[in-house]
Amino acid sequence: MIFVALAALLWGLGGALAGRFMREIPPEVLIPWRFLLSFLLLLPLLLRHPPSQEERPRLIRVGLALSGAQAFYYLAIHTTTVATGIFLQYLAPALLTLYALLRRERLPARALAGVALALWGAYVLVVGRQGLQGSPVGVAYGLLSALSFALYAAFSHGLKTPPLVALGVATGVGSLLALPFLLLHLDRSLTLTPGQWGGILYLVTLGTVVPFGLFLQGVRTVPARTATLVAMLEPLSGALFAWPLAGEPLRPEALLGGLMILLGVALNRR
Repeated sequence: MIFVALAALLWGLGGALAGRFMREIPPEVLIPWRFLLSFLLLLPLLLRHPPSQEERPRLIRVGLALSGAQAFYYLAIHTTTVATGIFLQYLAPALLTLYALLRRERLPARALAGVALALWGAYVLVVGRQGLQGSPVGVAYGLLSALSFALYAAFSHGLKTPPLVALGVATGVGSLLALPFLLLHLDRSLTLTPGQWGGILYLVTLGTVVPFGLFLQGVRTVPARTATLVAMLEPLSGALFAWPLAGEPLRPEALLGGLMILLGVALNRR
């Protein structure tokens, strides 16, 4: 669980540092470069330690789910708001909980209460008084990002392939899917400023390779439902990092929402 929590902290730090430029760069430019540069960074490791033949089909599914989670998330925040996109993506533990109930799995009442409390806390922390905003299409993108993130965690649970090797395959799948968009909008890539390229490089290293590697390490043993719930620490860490880094004050409701998320995660500890 500690690996997933560290991943959430890094995602939150990345959001605090790069949230503004992520909205400035169009998703059809940002997504392909994020996948391609991450894949190139991991390619030497992938060539040195190729995954087993048995796990390759599953790794492709992991890559497809990761591609959907990232693409739909960026589309959501560009068609709604950052707050709405983040909250909708973190409906993933609710989807996995619902799936477990439909399969007639026995979940303790405290676990169910913890999921509900964490979601409520995420709403208070991320969305707050402004409420969910955006068009129905944007909300649909957010829901698809939640479904993709849930599938990403579910497909990754129990993988024997080393985390960074698995991530190399996943980002390779994402690179292939995003390549047509990269070529189609290559002229827009040439207009990016040095600061925006620096933001992309940060997003590739400390926003993708390191945290997603940590998440894959954690979800090998932690159930997908619990892992996605622990990942909800991201908006809490983002709010805490935004205080000293971006000068954004900590709102009382943000502290209350963060406390609710922590309590919800604690109720779902094994």
